[in-house]
Amino acid sequence: MGWRSRVQINTVALAVATLLGIFALGFAGFAVYLALLTHYPPNIAAVITAGGYALTAILVMLVAKFAVYRTKQASPGIQKSSKPDVDDLENVLQAVITPALSKIVHQHPGKSVLATLLAGLVVGYNEDTRNTAKDVFKRFFEEK
Repeated sequence: MGWRSRVQINTVALAVATLLGIFALGFAGFAVYLALLTHYPPNIAAVITAGGYALTAILVMLVAKFAVYRTKQASPGIQKSSKPDVDDLENVLQAVITPALSKIVHQHPGKSVLATLLAGLVVGYNEDTRNTAKDVFKRFFEEK
């Protein structure tokens, strides 16, 4: 099975899972509405159900925002060195990337991410490409 087939299958599975999740949330909201109907008039039960959904959405967004904020805050600063360290990928990439390539990445961030993703997929799924990339990196580090 090729990588395209795997991507297509994963995309379809993710779409179906998302759709089923939306249906589950809809039915859960309807169940809450029906449970509230025994205590409140229909219009009040609908407002309470919608308010519950809104509060849940706000809570999820706050948790996500704090999780991202803590990740940014907790990440250690990378020390710049003149000699690239094999273990420090960022220093290696800074030594390899030319200013022209860096300018292209800053001008076209979306295309750069897509190109990186596609390159990662090709290297990840194809053993010949992976071995060739390893050989290139070995030669690059042995020369310096």
